[in-house]
Amino acid sequence: MRFTIWSLTLTRSFRHKALTIKQFTTSLNRFAKPPTTLLSLSSLVEESNHIQAREWVNNFKVNDIPKESYEISRSRSSGPGGQHVNKTESKVTLRLDLSKAKGNWLPNFIFKPLIKSPYYISNPPSILITSQTSRTASQNLSTVLNNLHQVIIQSANQVIINPTSIEQKNKVKNYIKKENEKRIELKKRNSAKKASRREVD
Repeated sequence: MRFTIWSLTLTRSFRHKALTIKQFTTSLNRFAKPPTTLLSLSSLVEESNHIQAREWVNNFKVNDIPKESYEISRSRSSGPGGQHVNKTESKVTLRLDLSKAKGNWLPNFIFKPLIKSPYYISNPPSILITSQTSRTASQNLSTVLNNLHQVIIQSANQVIINPTSIEQKNKVKNYIKKENEKRIELKKRNSAKKASRREVD
């Protein structure tokens, strides 16, 4: 209730600041879900599939991971750092349930490379990431989320093929053209040799 009153006062007195804060909060909590057509793909077959997948990966941010899709637990750290580490629950463990994520907000084509990740556990199928490198739980939470984001990106990149550039296509076309010209020229030479042998005979 206090927050509501404060928010109303802030809006009346500092409209510009209130708008900025509102926009910032929205950007932090945004969730850009992949297109339905991409979510259902078990493999990338057509070039258009790869283009769509690449576009999604390029725009996929840490904040696009739904908060309800993972579980966070805290425990006492066993790493170096003095008495503070052992007395506070600064170690953070993140578990992402893949059965709930698959086809819901994570495209199906990612899962084959994803289960090969060192963070994958089979029972139940999940991605399990821990961090105790920092002295605070908030910093370790940020670390595990960033690691999860990187695992997803790396898994997607294993199956996405970047479209061939026009320059590369032209190089291939010119190479094929030159090879065909060489083949035709060689064929002509062989035909000329055979013809000269017949004349001698």
